Amino acid sequence: MIEPETIIDGRYRVVSRLGSGGMAEVYLARDELLGREVAVKVLHQHFAEDQEFVERFRREASSAAGLSHPNIVAIFDRGEWNGTYYIAMEYVDGRSLKALVREHGALEPSAALEIVIQILRAARFAHRRGVIHRDLKPHNVLLDDEGRARVTDFGIARAGASDMTMTGSIMGTAQYLSPEQAQGFAVSATSDIYSVGVILYELLTGVVPFEGETAVAIAFKQVSAVPTPPSTLNPALPASLDAVVLRALAKDPAERYADAEELIAALEAERASLAGQAQAQAPAPVLTRTHGAGEDPAVAAPAAAFPPTGSMLLHAPPLGPEEEAIASARRGRWAIWTLALLLVAGAIVAAVLLLGGKTKTVRVPSVLGQTEQAAGAKLRAAGLASEPSLRPNANVAAGLVVSQSPRAGAKIAKGSTVSVVISSGPKNEPLIDVEGLTVTQAKDRLSKAGFKPTTKSQASTTVAAGHVIGTDPSAGTVVVTGSPVTILVSSGPPPVKVPDLRGETLEQAETNLKGEELEVGTITKRVSTTAQPETVLAQSPAPGKKLHAGDKVNLVVARAPKEVPVPNVVGESEASAAAALGKAGFKPKTKPVETTEASQEGIVLSQSPEGSAEAPKGSVVTIGVGTLSTQTTTTTTTTTPSANGPTPPSSPSSG
Repeated sequence: MIEPETIIDGRYRVVSRLGSGGMAEVYLARDELLGREVAVKVLHQHFAEDQEFVERFRREASSAAGLSHPNIVAIFDRGEWNGTYYIAMEYVDGRSLKALVREHGALEPSAALEIVIQILRAARFAHRRGVIHRDLKPHNVLLDDEGRARVTDFGIARAGASDMTMTGSIMGTAQYLSPEQAQGFAVSATSDIYSVGVILYELLTGVVPFEGETAVAIAFKQVSAVPTPPSTLNPALPASLDAVVLRALAKDPAERYADAEELIAALEAERASLAGQAQAQAPAPVLTRTHGAGEDPAVAAPAAAFPPTGSMLLHAPPLGPEEEAIASARRGRWAIWTLALLLVAGAIVAAVLLLGGKTKTVRVPSVLGQTEQAAGAKLRAAGLASEPSLRPNANVAAGLVVSQSPRAGAKIAKGSTVSVVISSGPKNEPLIDVEGLTVTQAKDRLSKAGFKPTTKSQASTTVAAGHVIGTDPSAGTVVVTGSPVTILVSSGPPPVKVPDLRGETLEQAETNLKGEELEVGTITKRVSTTAQPETVLAQSPAPGKKLHAGDKVNLVVARAPKEVPVPNVVGESEASAAAALGKAGFKPKTKPVETTEASQEGIVLSQSPEGSAEAPKGSVVTIGVGTLSTQTTTTTTTTTPSANGPTPPSSPSSG
């Protein structure tokens, strides 16, 4: 990370870090040569040695530098610094279109169409100059403080028919990738049309057409799946708008709109249709009036005729009885005030006529962005006076006009005074400390202090989940008021996988758990005749389960059985001996012992362990039980042949 006050390439003084992308870090910096704020994109150090990435980074500057358009973020400069590469571009004080959708969900249709038409105007301008964006998505569209859409990041744009590597052809967010890009095929202007179709779908419904667990799964859907019509998710949308969106999302590039111009025409027709429907459904105005000759209609119309800023993003709920009564009273008061204003205006007109039309009006010139001296001279030349005032501004260089009142183009009496606000430059102050607060509290304090807070989760063993670990930049850092601040929010201790402790000694198990930041819970002793004493027999949770640091694991540990005297069963019958041993808690095991004494058959002749010796309960006692041995004598008979045949053998006799 580049520290504040660092000067890049001897020209751009770093103010703060704005964010990070896949290829580069972006910083807010002050152009020391021209005295203006710029966004400087610095290529990640580990990419600077990769010629493919360097070439793509240079391509962004060369392809976008010539794109001067109100809906495109301008590129000012590029260079090499500190072993890497950078691009200096226009700083847009606003938020991304993606952030707007995340906050508001689906936009009001006319607002969505207006934003997408502006994106298409930027694409049309680029396409006519042979530049294809290749990565159009809400993340790359910024909304400035005037609500204007500004397309940025021509990082993987392709000029003309030059080829890119396979790596470049599949870059970008899969949710907005055209089917041909997902398959690694050549792209054209209609690839950008598809991406714009995805953006329009998301603005109208609040979701993208295709989701998946992996980028590959989403890319597969881009190639083969059929999108759900937007009106299925937002029934307020007309079928004609469905048709426009689905044509832009056609799998075959030849079936999409031929170019941005054709899609703009289709969307403008839809916008006009929506406006006509809204006008037909709107109630008749309470009071109307016409504007006089030379009077600006936008200025002459009452303020109530125009919706408040941002109203196009939300649908107004129906009024309740009490609200309707209040609104009715307001309309009555408005009618009275309007009548009074008309009477005053009539008096003014009469006075002008009586004076013979000697009051001369002039059109107010635009002095925005000019120095205080130049603005004053221009107003004096138009027959007007200027009344300057200073105000901090992070987006306009010190000494330049930020705003004027009346606005440029308005007609006012010659000799009138025009108020001009001059920028005193960005206001620098230490960043407030919000450590330990809840997310809501931290956001509220930073917003009230003039900053733009965003959040980022981070595991912590010391800060409770949902509370603030710190900020980036850190508290106390001198930063420009209005700059973004990342709030680091604790997600609690990091998850820990439970190790397998079975077969280990209790001491080994405790050591292993401590190494994983876990603790021993309850220890239960269980008699075991097979495992060594103090050896872990079982555990809970089971091995492989995930816990948080500080959690406990319960153990079952082997315990040696208690030793008791072994009954002496020598001389007893096998059944009697087995019963006596079993009653004493032992397991009898019979072993035959040969004997020639019939009286010893079935009698215990020996035992191990011996009687009166001590042994663990449950252990085996081997008893030797007498078994008679048999002795058999065989007499061999000689057979003598006879004339009548062989003589049968005689029966054997036992000796």
